[in-house]
Amino acid sequence: MSWWWAGAIGAAKAESYSKFIKKLKEYEQTRDYQNVGLVVGVTGIVGNSLAEILPRPDTPGGPWKVYGVARRPRPNWNAAYPVDYLQCDVSDQENTQAKLSKLTDVTHIFYVTWAGRRTEAENCQINGAMLHNVLRSVIPNAPNLRHICLQTGGKYYMGPLCWIINLIQNE
Repeated sequence: MSWWWAGAIGAAKAESYSKFIKKLKEYEQTRDYQNVGLVVGVTGIVGNSLAEILPRPDTPGGPWKVYGVARRPRPNWNAAYPVDYLQCDVSDQENTQAKLSKLTDVTHIFYVTWAGRRTEAENCQINGAMLHNVLRSVIPNAPNLRHICLQTGGKYYMGPLCWIINLIQNE
């Protein structure tokens, strides 16, 4: 079963998970990762999927070493993923610098987090600052950084949530 099919469907998780963990442990002994991902927003829908899929041995370029960043303590439901979890509030410049500047082996950043505020101007301010804090902390210290992936969600395609709610209420 290919990596995307297993991740999207999850049908073979119970059966193949023990095989996956065994292969991963064997691979981890060599510590010869081609790619190292930093998933900012690891406890969200997309971030959690990346934490599950990237370490798999059949993932393209993998298995990957994965750092996962989230503001809150690591939840039990993703504790089984082989991710180096970092609790970090990326809206706090000093906290971000202290935690992420130590990550010198990162090759890819997957930025999949977002903070909602009352107005679009406030959304732009906080989210821009968060992204800036991450990039300012990682880029100077990760000489092998090759790719930054910034994913946005439906709010950027359909407008702010308040517009959608108003549209639904007016119908």
